Amino acid sequence: MERRGNNNLFEHKTEQEDLALLIESAELPEESSVKEHCIYRVPQKIRQIKEAAYSPRVVSIGPFHHGQERLKLMEPLKLGYLKSFLNGTGLTLQHCISELKEWEPGIRNCYAESIPLESDVFLKMILIDAGFIIELFLRYYDVNNWVERDPLFLKPWLAEDVAHDLILLENQLPFFVLEGLYNLATKNDPDFPSFLQITFKYFEDLNQQAIQHDGVIVRHFTDLLRIFYLSPNQIFQKRSKVGSILEHLYCASELLESGVEFRVNKINKCLLELQYVKGVLTMPRLDVSDRTEIHLRNIVAFEQGHYPSETYITDYLKVLDFLVNTDKDVNVLVHKGIITTLLGDNSEVATMINRLCSNLIQANMNSKYLSICKELNDFYEKPVHKWKAGMIHDYFDTPVKTATSIAAIVLLILTLVQTICSVLSLL
Repeated sequence: MERRGNNNLFEHKTEQEDLALLIESAELPEESSVKEHCIYRVPQKIRQIKEAAYSPRVVSIGPFHHGQERLKLMEPLKLGYLKSFLNGTGLTLQHCISELKEWEPGIRNCYAESIPLESDVFLKMILIDAGFIIELFLRYYDVNNWVERDPLFLKPWLAEDVAHDLILLENQLPFFVLEGLYNLATKNDPDFPSFLQITFKYFEDLNQQAIQHDGVIVRHFTDLLRIFYLSPNQIFQKRSKVGSILEHLYCASELLESGVEFRVNKINKCLLELQYVKGVLTMPRLDVSDRTEIHLRNIVAFEQGHYPSETYITDYLKVLDFLVNTDKDVNVLVHKGIITTLLGDNSEVATMINRLCSNLIQANMNSKYLSICKELNDFYEKPVHKWKAGMIHDYFDTPVKTATSIAAIVLLILTLVQTICSVLSLL
């Protein structure tokens, strides 16, 4: 018994020594390195809500999905595009690899986790993916010369899937790599557009506000997608103090019943520009399609990792989440032109909106939104408005209740008239 106890003590001591060695060898990431991170894996608690919204359909870009079996069918096409890019620009493979080698530390620092690939493998992957994207964008910029012979133009469904994959947060290359290789290829030809210019051309259908490319700083394509949603006048820079978040807002149908008027802003296309004045809430139009949820989910996941104190898109979706509880609320916003949808029915829209903000961490919120929501709640809770809302809810919120209430009112009026007539006849 005594010897067994000594053995256990020895083993326990060995475990402590091993732990001490692990702690001693551990290295915390440098603060400067962390600040360079801009490409993240989607946290599992967010990803699990809708896995497909974050996973590439046909093409892997960058290291996170590199080598997945189901995405290998695109590798020959990617190589073909790289070959076309090199042949068309006169760049050599050796020159590109040499440049990438110099950029490698910066490239790796853009990813929020260590990439377990040897340098040669890593740089080969980066070059193939970058060459594919640059050549693809060049062909889209000069579409008339490629429309009848480019593999993607000949298969619109494939082109759509590639465009879908290029905006996913986990499927990104740092923008400076793409721009750097492009500039190497075009530095002797001043007539070439900038890489930012051809990027804006490729994604022009997502640029609903027609934001100009001049002066825009882009980290990657998910970041660019977020920029397309932001307000050009930057009114959303003012944040409330940490801990100030939206805890309650009455839903659209309740607000409507209390007398709040909903109007669509037909001029301003920035979704974030909400306005409230004297009982009137004005919102730009939200077009809901199959890709809307994918775009918003990836932007929100990016904000969670990179902009925890500037969650402008998340703030908007949080307000929308409170406004929409059921398809009844969607009906209100659709009827007012604030939401248009290509989905099957309004209950699908309600479900999508309610799930967009699930499992998110929010440190604070746009102070303008907090002010608007407080005014809306105050409007609803004023006794006269609350009484009106209660009356509508109790007696007029369904066709049957409305018909019954009207019949009761008419009957009451007729009874009152009959009583008056009876009294008058006795005088």
